[in-house]
Amino acid sequence: MKTLMSGSLCLAMILAPVLSASADTVRPVKQQTAVSDVTLSDAGTLNGKAVDGQGKPLQGTKVSIRKNQEVVATVVTDEEGKFQVSGLDTGIYELQAGQGKGVIRAWNDNVAPPTSKKNILIVSGATARGQSGLFVDPLQTTTLILSVTGVALGAAALSDNGETRIIVSP
Repeated sequence: MKTLMSGSLCLAMILAPVLSASADTVRPVKQQTAVSDVTLSDAGTLNGKAVDGQGKPLQGTKVSIRKNQEVVATVVTDEEGKFQVSGLDTGIYELQAGQGKGVIRAWNDNVAPPTSKKNILIVSGATARGQSGLFVDPLQTTTLILSVTGVALGAAALSDNGETRIIVSP
């Protein structure tokens, strides 16, 4: 009976990673929008540049500026990917150029925080890369360690009759 229980436990520990791998689901990641502080130059002018994921300028790309979900300005980038928008007030704006989006908090020069930037950079089509594999997920790592331990303990329980066996397990 002891051997049967040990063998069943060992088999369950071996099958656990296989069964849990098929139950993996994609978990949605809540994307947080970072707000960048930007200092407006004279007459409420915002200066910026739009580039692709490799840093090449996006020429002739439409840049739209929204405040409270309403488009307040639309401009087109020049051959160097640069753009300029005048007449903006202080406040929070969403900028979009191609596939790139960003949120800025625009400040007048006399009240802007010291960390505020003078220009904005919009990156369109940036590639997000991730890695998934062994020892990334803590649950899978724990399951693997328990499986290896279970195989070793099961092998020790099966060879309890006094004879010497060498069992190599993954």
